[in-house]
Amino acid sequence: MISNSRREEPSVSIAEFERLIQAGESFFFEIDTYEFLLEHYRKTADLDKVFSVCQIARSQHPFSVNFIVEEARAHIVNNDFDKAQHTIEEAEALQPFEIEVQVTKAWILQECFKFDEAADIYKKVLPLTDSKEKDEILYQIGSCYQAKNDLKTAIQYYKETLIANKGHKEALYELAFCYDELDNLEGSISFYKQFIDNDPYSVEAWYNLGLIQMRLSLYRDAITSFDYASIIEDGFSSAFFNKGNCHMNLGQYEEALNCFLTTSKLEQPTAELFTHIGAAYQKLERFAEALNFYRKALEFDQEYEMAAFGVGECMEEQERWKEAVHFYQKSLKNNKNIGHAWFGKARCEYQLGNMISCMEAYDNASRILSENVDVWLSWSHVYYKEGWYDKAIAITEEALEIIPESAELLYRYVAYLMGGGKYKAAVMALENAILIAPEKKNYILEFFTDLNTQKAIYKIIEQLEN
Repeated sequence: MISNSRREEPSVSIAEFERLIQAGESFFFEIDTYEFLLEHYRKTADLDKVFSVCQIARSQHPFSVNFIVEEARAHIVNNDFDKAQHTIEEAEALQPFEIEVQVTKAWILQECFKFDEAADIYKKVLPLTDSKEKDEILYQIGSCYQAKNDLKTAIQYYKETLIANKGHKEALYELAFCYDELDNLEGSISFYKQFIDNDPYSVEAWYNLGLIQMRLSLYRDAITSFDYASIIEDGFSSAFFNKGNCHMNLGQYEEALNCFLTTSKLEQPTAELFTHIGAAYQKLERFAEALNFYRKALEFDQEYEMAAFGVGECMEEQERWKEAVHFYQKSLKNNKNIGHAWFGKARCEYQLGNMISCMEAYDNASRILSENVDVWLSWSHVYYKEGWYDKAIAITEEALEIIPESAELLYRYVAYLMGGGKYKAAVMALENAILIAPEKKNYILEFFTDLNTQKAIYKIIEQLEN
């Protein structure tokens, strides 16, 4: 089969070949010359020239299967699988046991979603394959099983791929994906650690290990893994970027910012990267710089919702309610499922006195962030402050059906019942709250700022506890 490594360059040049074709002159080249031409046109992704070379080469060297196989592969790249199938059958008629013929036939079957048939061919070819190419056959078998969603078998073949070639990057990435899909991240960590023991300089293994540790919220371990990846491969921007995300999750915002800024020096800037830099500045309460980077993100992509959301949060921090609402709405324009944007919009609409918009936003936020206690507390408190006690009580009851173990909601429910004059129900609710979360009883005392009310509640608590 035609090698991917460059052969000795024939005497004919690319320009000379193209001149001959253009002029319609007759010529004859040796097989090596056509292989050189094909290698060039594959690298430049000039599919029309690949077809042209294959057709001329086949006419001059009709018994060379290599050019038939190359034409079939070009048809695959061109997504013309019927022609690819027909062409490979021609090659198979000449040399049915040629490995490259069978591998290409299996590739066509894969592209036609006939994964069982493709895997069978790869398995038959495997014992005949040169040790240098064995890893790719194993990888393709794994891909067939992965496509069939038989992930456990796919994992076995990806592991065999890495035994044959520990530097096979695609196998490492697909292995991590399969473990992830099987929700067996611990198993994945175990494998990558064993792999690293055998190949401590595998940047892909360290990087994948970091990604999995990050998924498991093992942020400190992930930082260490990303550190190794960035040391082994100088300028590995993705390692710095994900390391920054880990620092963000640990509340280490200065370190996160440094990682994101390093990333910006190593790769082309994107809306996503500028948004992460803005978020780090925002957490450091450096709002002017945060706004600057959020706006840079929006210059790159004016529809990037998380950048607009970040601007909204910064505006809210500065009590610029109308501008905050505008950017929260902008973030929701193409994605109505950003719960925190609805939550922010609700808070700001309330500050502007827009009660209908406020309640609509709270309703949307509560649907998306149904287990977020803060949403329910904030929404119900708006009703309470407006003197709509029954609505405040109803919202809290709805929340407690979803989050019954929330101490904040239990004690807030008591407060609303008291505020609404439903003292008997309030005492019963307080007794229930003390039973479930006695250590959080200060929540009810802190809610009422009036000293006499606090004393009265404290006496009730003492009676219930005794």
